[in-house]
Amino acid sequence: MKIFHRQIIAACLLFFNCLYVHAADWLELTNFNLIDGTGAVERTVSTMLVKNGTIYSIDDSSEFTGTNEHPTRIDLNGGWMMPGLIDTHVHVARFPDTANQARLILEQAIRGGITGLRDLGGDARALGEVTRALQNKEWLGPTMVYAGIYGGSSLFMDQRIAGLAVGFAPGAAPWTQAVDLETDLALTVAATRGTGVSGIKLYGNIEPALSFRVIQEARRQGLKSWAHATVFPTGPGDLVDAGVDSLSHAAYLVWEATPVIPDDYAARTNGPWNETPPDHPKLRVLFKKMAEKEVYLDATLYVYQAMHKMIPPEQAAWAAEASAWGAKVTAVAHKMGVLITTGTDWFEPAEGELPHTHQELVLLVEQAGLTPMDAIVAGTRNGAGALGVLDQRGTIEIGKAADLLILNKSPLLDIRNTRNIRMVVKDGVVLKPE
Repeated sequence: MKIFHRQIIAACLLFFNCLYVHAADWLELTNFNLIDGTGAVERTVSTMLVKNGTIYSIDDSSEFTGTNEHPTRIDLNGGWMMPGLIDTHVHVARFPDTANQARLILEQAIRGGITGLRDLGGDARALGEVTRALQNKEWLGPTMVYAGIYGGSSLFMDQRIAGLAVGFAPGAAPWTQAVDLETDLALTVAATRGTGVSGIKLYGNIEPALSFRVIQEARRQGLKSWAHATVFPTGPGDLVDAGVDSLSHAAYLVWEATPVIPDDYAARTNGPWNETPPDHPKLRVLFKKMAEKEVYLDATLYVYQAMHKMIPPEQAAWAAEASAWGAKVTAVAHKMGVLITTGTDWFEPAEGELPHTHQELVLLVEQAGLTPMDAIVAGTRNGAGALGVLDQRGTIEIGKAADLLILNKSPLLDIRNTRNIRMVVKDGVVLKPE
């Protein structure tokens, strides 16, 4: 049955590929309401010009230049334009037939308005292959960055993690590294960097002194450092002090307020959520530091809500507490100026559904108290910042890539309207509505 479903999806995506309007030298979009992703108020725009995939002008008198003076013109008839969405926590390369399955997921994603994503743990061989294909424009999908995983040796006894590097001993692949205080981090990080990663993810079972060394070496070699909010026994404050760029899973912030952090990643399911106020003084100190240092919080509210609704044996009863507390602590962090992003950790939708990133936006508004505008900034500008591509993407500004989501209704009136998609533009390529 699964093979049959994949064949149907593949056929649908082949058909969808025929619906692209390939990038002309010039694309002219007219008559729309612009939400640019910076947090600025919505404004009406008469004309936007896109040249070779880059935003060239917005409502000015610039004239066409070059040999092609005949742009593709699309009247948006009063629709709403915002930047394409960015999911900061996905795992698209952890399946059998990894590269092909990743392509199916990513082509569904671009159709669902996701123009950027960060893979935080997968098979780097497949991720490198997919990334090269995207960069070479062999097919259309989101801009993607991905991470290498670092942890203590015991972490890689988990078959889910060991399975990200089939053919290697656990923790011995260049992109899944078991490290300790004796590890030559200069060589190890260089090997990881050679797989095409943009950052290193600290996963679990790493003590604070080693976490500090990994983060500093990653920075020295030009890589981002991304981590679970608690790495056991390294806590959120240790990670922020060490210079981490992004923390994932708001629910794991609870350990900052405990006197002792367990040294085993498996303890993550035993968080004292019912006993810990989300505005605990230690958490407020943490959020002040995160805001000052611009450390992103990849809250992943969706995955905990989804987990506690599963049927046995997958159901995680602890996730109900984690879900409720994670939303409350995200609200506190946001109010204190922490930069929130929209990560899902369970990205790939069922057949015929939109990516779960849209649901993460809803949860940020309805459970964490963000305004629709705040949630849009989280899902666009902040996401690009977490990926390290804010200079090129994430907001609608002259000189940035034309990654655009065109909607039929205003997402500022109802954040669910991000699902009411008229068309998607990726690097100036228009995806026609079906």
